[in-house]
Amino acid sequence: MLSAAEAVELSLLEFFRHFARARAAGRVAELDGVSVAAAGIEFHMFNAAFFATPVTDAGADLDRRIEEAQSRLGAGDARWAFWAGAGKFAAVPEARLTAAFRRRGLYPAFHHPGMACESLAPPRKPLPALEFRRVQDRAGRAEFARLNCHAFHIPFEWCLELYDCEPLWTERFTGYIGCLQGQAVCGAATLCAADAVGVYAVATMPGHERKGYGESVMRHAVACAQRESGFSRSVLQATRTGIPLYQRMGYEPVTHFVVYT
Repeated sequence: MLSAAEAVELSLLEFFRHFARARAAGRVAELDGVSVAAAGIEFHMFNAAFFATPVTDAGADLDRRIEEAQSRLGAGDARWAFWAGAGKFAAVPEARLTAAFRRRGLYPAFHHPGMACESLAPPRKPLPALEFRRVQDRAGRAEFARLNCHAFHIPFEWCLELYDCEPLWTERFTGYIGCLQGQAVCGAATLCAADAVGVYAVATMPGHERKGYGESVMRHAVACAQRESGFSRSVLQATRTGIPLYQRMGYEPVTHFVVYT
């Protein structure tokens, strides 16, 4: 069985591969020590590279991997991101890793904790009653994009290009929108891979935070995915502001990602 940290890293890679495979312009490739999963879209975080095998030193091998990823994804003015999982660079001090990326013009943009939970803790207080709608049509995809646009301050055009893609929404990848009196206030998506339910795009509309909406839709999405997949473990990548909520729900940090752009 995969360790919790391995499940987090592999789930994220499969998440990006799924977005890449859903598009004609997407690219999925295994290079020497590097995995590429690029959706070929404007939102550069989804034009991604990962370490495929552990990095054991910060010398020529690391430089070669970064250069190889850059040659595949960074041609011309193309924007892309390298998601470095801690499980793959444990033998290299992060400062030396960052120095190697800087030599190629890439800088740390985000640190995302990776968290895992074997069984969700019960809610600490009653959750709000919401109507949950599964993302099934173009209107639902646009609403899901709009939620993410406002929650994460990403241009709407980027979010629409990302999520308004019919082949993306399959049995493996599902999304839900939480509505209050007919108004969309939150959303969450799941991808089943690596023997776990991966939780993604947990978003709450600004002005509706701290009311339990995000937790409510997330629990609904996870429960549906668990029933359909048979997986009990769930994993996610957290923003630092989301960590307290996820810890209350039973998630624990097991790894982290440094995103270089």
